[in-house]
Amino acid sequence: MTLMQSPLARQVVGVRDPALGRIRPVWGYLLHTTGSGVCDAAKRHGTTPLEEAIKVYIASQNGSNGYFWGGPHYVIDYDGTIHQVAPDDVETAHCGAPDVRDAYMDGSWVHRVSPAALASWRLHWPGHQHPYDLFPSHTPNWDYVGVEMVPIDSGFGGESMEPGLRFTKAQHDSAVALGRDVAARNGFPPGWALSARLCGHEDVDPISRHDVGGGWDPGFLRDRPYFDFAYVRSQLAA
Repeated sequence: MTLMQSPLARQVVGVRDPALGRIRPVWGYLLHTTGSGVCDAAKRHGTTPLEEAIKVYIASQNGSNGYFWGGPHYVIDYDGTIHQVAPDDVETAHCGAPDVRDAYMDGSWVHRVSPAALASWRLHWPGHQHPYDLFPSHTPNWDYVGVEMVPIDSGFGGESMEPGLRFTKAQHDSAVALGRDVAARNGFPPGWALSARLCGHEDVDPISRHDVGGGWDPGFLRDRPYFDFAYVRSQLAA
């Protein structure tokens, strides 16, 4: 059994035994935001958002959501430190749910997202009929490595990379460095970063990741982005 670990990451202790997971090939690289819930929990508990996120993801691996292996493979903190909670090649449930696949396949998804999210999705993915057309298998969970980033919140984190963004420059740069590492270790082809092998949660499942302003996870598919995907994509494509 091959259990892929990144030399760039700190390995989180107390995770579920990877030998209990399903091993699969890695096709793409997908970015998330943990959301503000971990910041709220950190304020209540006197901890940090990173600690809360890792606690949630270990619990998710062990079935807190009603199924095993919930959560991502990596978490990136404000200072750019990368933490690995699952090997690249273990399938985790981080970006897709079986109850929405039919909506994407039959076209009804267009009525379940905001007009802003739909317009932005179509602008960024011309030539694709629907989100489940972006990847090769039946679910994005099978294809992508998932990377969560803790959003800046009042009292936590550093400065955003640019006004309006919810992530630091260090997080953007670590997303780039980890993307290069994942791509190299998994044999991604040249030009991969200019394709759907690189995307966000809102790209593959906008039904669950939209609001009136567009996509919010990590927040590029909107008029005023929360995350600078163009920067990450250009760096990875260079």
